[in-house]
Amino acid sequence: MKRSQAVRAGFILCIALYPFIVYFGLQVLPPSFFGLVLVVLLAMRYGVLLPDERPILLPVLLIFAVYAIVAVILQSRQMLLYYPALVNFCLCTIFVGSLRQGEPLLLRIVRARGMPVSRHGPTYLFRLTAIWGGFFATNGVVSVWTATLSIELWTLYNGLVSYFLVAILVGGEWLFRRHFKRRMGVHQ
Repeated sequence: MKRSQAVRAGFILCIALYPFIVYFGLQVLPPSFFGLVLVVLLAMRYGVLLPDERPILLPVLLIFAVYAIVAVILQSRQMLLYYPALVNFCLCTIFVGSLRQGEPLLLRIVRARGMPVSRHGPTYLFRLTAIWGGFFATNGVVSVWTATLSIELWTLYNGLVSYFLVAILVGGEWLFRRHFKRRMGVHQ
């Protein structure tokens, strides 16, 4: 595994575990520590950005970094809890914003990977991009709501339930796509 792939994998793992790290860490460490950890993680992720990722990810990473720095300065426990909501709202903005640009994000990803696109593909991927945008908006709202409840419920939702919902959406889409391709006579 290349160093950049290891950094990416480490970043994804740390971000996925973020709710649990915050939950257990806040019992012994100040909130500013976690803001600093976020800044370091974001700097690591920036260091391994691919050229084609920069236009989309650089502005998002800057938003996250500013947010993390403000959390450090304010030493705000509550800001740490709103971080998953910020991530969801940024993802929603990227997905929905791509719908207005004429080429939905998922279609761009498919084409960038050199995968064939059937004549039904653009419409399907437009709708799927919209579904993901709606999912991230809803997930962000629920994440904000859980941040106003107990840290235990926040951790349960943001560290487990939301990932389970992502898995259901991915699995459901995979099953539907197989059915859709059969119905449309697409054999890929």
